Amino acid sequence: MNEKKEKLTISGILLYQFQDKWRILKQAIEKIPEEKKHNGKNDWTYSWNIYHIIETADFYIRDTHEGMVWGKRAGVDWDKDSKEKIKEQKSKITKEFLLNYLEEIDKKITAILTKLSDEDLMKKDGFYWFDSILGKLIYLLRHNHHHIGELAHALREWDCERIRWGR
Repeated sequence: MNEKKEKLTISGILLYQFQDKWRILKQAIEKIPEEKKHNGKNDWTYSWNIYHIIETADFYIRDTHEGMVWGKRAGVDWDKDSKEKIKEQKSKITKEFLLNYLEEIDKKITAILTKLSDEDLMKKDGFYWFDSILGKLIYLLRHNHHHIGELAHALREWDCERIRWGR
């Protein structure tokens, strides 16, 4: 056999993991019944958890931690808006909004990872508390999967259709 093999790269492996994470998160969005999407404890609702997962990916895929306005895509500014306004905006989050935001960040991450070499991944960027871009992206995957686990648990607790983890 004379099959041509593609060279395995760290960025390619990361890209596969991010795409799998998005596939799982998309299921979490699609499987939650409309009447339960804003359920949760206090202000930590199912839909806000999904928003948080996507927003943290939006944050950590950047080159610097500076300039991020947390909650901006949901129409709020965590540092300036009242709790009442934030609560009101959270209640307006739709599945369509989440799916669109997810798709946008997926494309952004795909574009970035397809350009980064293994050597680039070992460099530092503006996130001074990480030893490398690779370390930052692994942290992001772990952080996001922690929250996806919370979503999977909620679906189970609410007797909803479960997320399928395997491919």
